Amino acid sequence: MGGGVEHLTKDIRGAKQELTESPRTCWEDYEVEERTSPKEAERRLAEAQRIVSEWAAGLQSRKQDSVCPGEDVCSVLQDLEGQWKRGKLPSMLPVMDFIIWTVLQEDPQEGSIPELWLKSKQRFKHSAFTTVIPEPVWDWISKASVDILLDPESANPDFIVSNNQKRVRVGKIIESKHDPRDGYRRYGASHKYDGWWCALGTQGFTKGRYYWEVGVEGKTDWRIGIARESAPRRGFSELNTSTGYWTLRMQVGGLKALTVPAVDIKIPEHLKKIGVYLDIEEGQLSFYNVVARSHIYTFNDTFSEQVYPVFGTVETDRDLIIL
Repeated sequence: MGGGVEHLTKDIRGAKQELTESPRTCWEDYEVEERTSPKEAERRLAEAQRIVSEWAAGLQSRKQDSVCPGEDVCSVLQDLEGQWKRGKLPSMLPVMDFIIWTVLQEDPQEGSIPELWLKSKQRFKHSAFTTVIPEPVWDWISKASVDILLDPESANPDFIVSNNQKRVRVGKIIESKHDPRDGYRRYGASHKYDGWWCALGTQGFTKGRYYWEVGVEGKTDWRIGIARESAPRRGFSELNTSTGYWTLRMQVGGLKALTVPAVDIKIPEHLKKIGVYLDIEEGQLSFYNVVARSHIYTFNDTFSEQVYPVFGTVETDRDLIIL
């Protein structure tokens, strides 16, 4: 990076310090003033826009190869403009973070900027590190989209799987005639769940990146994630990381990541779609609130054998839907 970039970096560091290191950030001031003084709120919004506009102008004045791949930065700035227009001022912070992080990279040639950002940021398990996933990163995740189908041969006998293998719900559990303890004698192969109300996807993965989405709107009970091929399926064994399951579990008690011990997760507001991103080589399984484009939780582990998408629910009146 040349001297021009060093100058820009200093400007960005100064702006970042102004935004994040003062005893009371401009975002906190904005939230307070928004409730008491519309004019002051407008002034602070204009000031925030001025700061980022100056960054954008500085980036555009640099040579294409003096900072980083220009397409990533321009995409973020366009996304930022969209956030302003929708009145989502707090969402500017993660976008600024992406711009700053991008400019400070010494060797962006080792991988795409979205890829490197994702690897750097999601070594953390919880969602506190960011509110919104920057658009180039989200696009990079989405490019790993794969069509997932439910495997009826693996489904609990109480499950009703749709003909297109995209939807599942439970029949009337109370009236069920099967005995989970009798699974081996009645159903033979261990491929079928005969205790927990679960089903696998038809496709297993041993390498690569994959992304799929699951509709959970209005549901109060679901299990979503992956299971290794050898994970137990008969009876009511613990379905957690110690037995080869990496899942989020929503039930009456709240939302949990089923590690050992389980981790409580604050339920995101207006949760309608769950995005699941699997990178086997990186040992990463991440979950996202698709509508808000925000991170929920990440498992970091080693996937040493084939893994399958897994889905579970006990609700009889609302489908779990693979989108």
